[in-house]
Amino acid sequence: MHVLTARILSISLFAGTSLFAQAPATPVVVPEDVAIIKATPYKPAIQRDPFSAPREERANDTLDILDDIAVKGMIRKDGKNFAVVSDSRGNVRWLPVGHRFKDGEITAITDQAVIFRQWEVNTTNRSIFRTITKTFKREEGKR
Repeated sequence: MHVLTARILSISLFAGTSLFAQAPATPVVVPEDVAIIKATPYKPAIQRDPFSAPREERANDTLDILDDIAVKGMIRKDGKNFAVVSDSRGNVRWLPVGHRFKDGEITAITDQAVIFRQWEVNTTNRSIFRTITKTFKREEGKR
């Protein structure tokens, strides 16, 4: 029994040493700048008063809903069409195709009308919408 154990032990030792002998020795690379700590200065992009109340960063015109928008006309500038719209506060603006409101967006501007895509105000599902076409309503001149 000892002969068999000795033979198995010698075979396993020979196989183990031959496996280690065949594997190439890879040098261990230790980065030298591991202990160096580099200072990174803090440069905030937004400057604000820490004692003021936080405010909504969205523009005021994105809070408008389509029912409060009156379309006055269309202006073509630099090859792009802009819709001239008036909101409920009396502000008149030029808006391009793709401008978003609280409940919709402008999809097209033609020579006679502006076409909107409107969805539900309190939903995140924008795949369900209705198409609204608002024709130009120019104000009459004062007499």
